[in-house]
Amino acid sequence: MTVTVEGTVASGFGTGNEFVSLEGYARQFRDILGYEPYPGTLNLDLPHPIDTRLEQLDPVRINGWRDGDRSFGAVYCYPASAADADESVRLHAIVPKRTDHDTSTLELISPVNLRNRFDLSDDASFAVRVESESSDTR
Repeated sequence: MTVTVEGTVASGFGTGNEFVSLEGYARQFRDILGYEPYPGTLNLDLPHPIDTRLEQLDPVRINGWRDGDRSFGAVYCYPASAADADESVRLHAIVPKRTDHDTSTLELISPVNLRNRFDLSDDASFAVRVESESSDTR
């Protein structure tokens, strides 16, 4: 099953680069997804919440973990691809269990800087196809 969504590129809170680079997440991204994400996420503001649409898909789970007194929540990752791009760029839509975003914002990670690769700036339209984990052809 595939869900296609189109949203508007938006600047985030600036914390995506910190979180994807934390060793507890970075190690799991490398081991489970097969790549180390570019530090940061690409945020898409969607016209409608996506949570009920994603419930139809099977995610890859990145486990939560602890670092001393601080705990970090699980992250659900869904293989994705740019809907209108000629080239294949590995990316995942991520849904952190703990986030400051609501369900009308979709965060994307990739081993490359997606803004640069697709020449995106804030307010640009960008569409992605999001799939179940079992559809991933890693």
